[in-house]
Amino acid sequence: MQKSMEEHQEEYRRQYRAVRPILEKHFASVDPQRIPGIIQLFLAEKEVALYESWNRDQQKNHLSRLRAQLRLAAESLSNIHPGVLVEVEANLTLPLEVLNGTYDRKTCAEEVFERAPSFAEVDTAKQVFRGLMSFSENIDKAIKYTQDELPVGIATGNRNIGAWKVVEAAVEVSRRYPDKMNVPKKMNGSGPLRRLLVDLFDLYNINANVDAAFNGWVEHIDRNREFLDLLPID
Repeated sequence: MQKSMEEHQEEYRRQYRAVRPILEKHFASVDPQRIPGIIQLFLAEKEVALYESWNRDQQKNHLSRLRAQLRLAAESLSNIHPGVLVEVEANLTLPLEVLNGTYDRKTCAEEVFERAPSFAEVDTAKQVFRGLMSFSENIDKAIKYTQDELPVGIATGNRNIGAWKVVEAAVEVSRRYPDKMNVPKKMNGSGPLRRLLVDLFDLYNINANVDAAFNGWVEHIDRNREFLDLLPID
């Protein structure tokens, strides 16, 4: 089941609490008031790490399926009576538990409705319906244009992507504080960044050699960003 906004927030708070003592330990010489910002930066970077890593052929196939499905959806929407569509939009305000049939709309407890989508979320969903009906040709052409112009992403193969994401997040934080945490060109068993990565790998239960993970990330990701044809597409 899709996570609610509250569940996402609680998950973020859990990660924040878990990583905080590690970053406080390894950036102990930094002004304590900056620690919350360091934690937030680390978590944000870990979330978007390796954002340009994809298999081009695979992504083109996904885009082809998306185009076909959106065309079919637009056709179906155009055949729905306006009054019926209004009812669909009204039901967007219901919590997922009711829509799934887990709870009866007429008898469920009030706290269930506290998990209903916000006004902004409902309005966005309505705009999706309306936009797909009136803007379907533009959406289709935009996806096709992206498909035709899609550059080669950084290939990761079957390497330990979880380890690389942690490495990338730790490096991005360290580069903000070069006088506190040096980022070496190659890791060889020592250094403050390595000690930080050891603790982070332990926190995230990553079974990987720290030196190999860092050096692999540098070789295949960090160095390639400067030379590969990547997004954004011009």
